[in-house]
Amino acid sequence: MFSYLANKNFVRFMLVNLAIFTGLFFAFFFKLKSLILFLVIIFASLALVTFYYRKTVYLPLKLISRQVAAVIAGNKYEKVKVPTKDEFGLIAHFFNEVTDNLESISFELKEGERMASELTLASDIQASVLPVSIPVVPGLDTVAKTRPADEVGGDSFSIVQKGNEYYIYIGDVTGHGAPAGLIMMMVSTLFDVMLPLTKNTKDLAVSINKVLKPRVNSSMFMTTAFFRWDTQSRKLFYTGAGHEHILIYRAAEGVCEAIPTGGIALAMAEDISEIVSEKELVLHEQDMIVMYSDGITEAVNSAGELYGLERLKTAVKQYGHLGNSLGLFEALSLDVTSFTGDTVQKDDMTLIVMRYSNNDVVSESENLVSTNWTTIEPKA
Repeated sequence: MFSYLANKNFVRFMLVNLAIFTGLFFAFFFKLKSLILFLVIIFASLALVTFYYRKTVYLPLKLISRQVAAVIAGNKYEKVKVPTKDEFGLIAHFFNEVTDNLESISFELKEGERMASELTLASDIQASVLPVSIPVVPGLDTVAKTRPADEVGGDSFSIVQKGNEYYIYIGDVTGHGAPAGLIMMMVSTLFDVMLPLTKNTKDLAVSINKVLKPRVNSSMFMTTAFFRWDTQSRKLFYTGAGHEHILIYRAAEGVCEAIPTGGIALAMAEDISEIVSEKELVLHEQDMIVMYSDGITEAVNSAGELYGLERLKTAVKQYGHLGNSLGLFEALSLDVTSFTGDTVQKDDMTLIVMRYSNNDVVSESENLVSTNWTTIEPKA
């Protein structure tokens, strides 16, 4: 087929020339002696051949060459339209197919760059919002750390002093990327802004939700748990907003309780004042409170198995006797790391451990406790 197309123009050229020479032969045969008529026939033949060559060879080749040069130079190009089905039509079709693929690849590259830029932005937002350190809380030995995932999530936490009270919150936004990062930043900002204007954790949750709900997409929300530690009464209160269970290690009995936080996630309803409430967590000497994000319970190993709530409860019960928040934190971190192995971490992991004590003894001696979660590798 290709060889036929390759020779078709040559055949047409030969037929035209044959017709011209035939006309000249008859003119000679009939002894046409008019020089003018002879020259007219010659020039007409040349014009016909030139027109045919220009239309079928020169123009299509020039058109294709010009667009190929534009592609090579990185300039704007156009699709090549050659109506014939000869070799030039085949080349034009091939050029159009190649440029279609180039456009598809270029779009994918630009989309990849856009997504990378978005993830970088979300990562920067997350890093700017999360506290570098937390204050030492009298009577409540506290360690709080986050381990960001490769794919940016929406975990956040904060501990802020307000008079004789300390307010603590942990939150996790649905989804990943820049949208999750922006919502996390909004909630963290609202936490700081609303805190001086509210009297307890319920008021704080309701106030944040009232501002947040109209400003976010209906499919986005944030689970949270707010805590209020009164340093004078030595009592801990909390308000749940659809977050994970609160785990309590009872030091006297050596058991681990799992208490649902209750409530509804922020931004899921216009008004949550009738849904959430502030409750007291009754604590005894050396009791431990563990709060976490679902990046821990939903962590998977190489077999695709979930770490799960029950395994976390077992680990809290097993290591709760260590006697300080940092010791329990490191033991839980090691247990999760041992379970997941080399599996890629797909979601942020946030872990807060608080130990109740009548003595103001803390796990780290500094006035500010570092929130940097260094991965603890299991021993070989």
